[in-house]
Amino acid sequence: MKKRYAEVAAQIMADLKTGDHRRGDLMPSEAVLSARFDASRSTIRSAMAELEKLGLIERKQGAATRILSTEPPPTYVHSMSTTGDLMQFAGPSRREVREIGPIVADEALANQLKDRPGRRWIRIRQTRHIESLASPVGWTDVYLSEKYADIAADVPGYSGLVYSLLEERHGVIIHEIRQSIRAAPVPEEVASTLQVAPGGHALELRRNYLDKDAISQIITLSILPAEHYHYDITLRRQG
Repeated sequence: MKKRYAEVAAQIMADLKTGDHRRGDLMPSEAVLSARFDASRSTIRSAMAELEKLGLIERKQGAATRILSTEPPPTYVHSMSTTGDLMQFAGPSRREVREIGPIVADEALANQLKDRPGRRWIRIRQTRHIESLASPVGWTDVYLSEKYADIAADVPGYSGLVYSLLEERHGVIIHEIRQSIRAAPVPEEVASTLQVAPGGHALELRRNYLDKDAISQIITLSILPAEHYHYDITLRRQG
């Protein structure tokens, strides 16, 4: 069951996206929000703390709360850099959804996902395309928690990332993305679609999208053929 402060935070997020709000505007006071949501001051403070973590608002003691953004920026910090999407495509890209269906994680799949066996998912199989290339540049299997299956049908027509759709539709806040990259062969089942040789060199990219309770609500497994990708990191000495 969703906690009350999380419900309030989700509703305020929805209001910021759809209402007449701009960066720099002031938020209503705690007393006004408490009356509006019929919630305690402590619940409102906890909700505002969630919004502050997401970079939506700025709170300073003795001053009114200010709006910094009307929607959460897709920015996550990892040990070496901060980026919008962690892996960038060399040009405008689009997804092409090829299959959507339910799947139950067996031991092998659970090990790949770094999640528990027996869990029920909706698997969305898709390729990624950029206009300058005839063949797809990557294959991604998106594993969406079964309890949010209603959003799967909207993914083919949605231009953003799937976790953004989850946040918009259900108010689930993704607090952390854990990303793992390893060298892997191209699986035979996707090689022909990617127009590369089975067993060829590729990067396998796994992302676990975790909520506030550290539960993965979305997991993605991507196969990125070596000829289309490299991963650059810049390290700068501080001080």
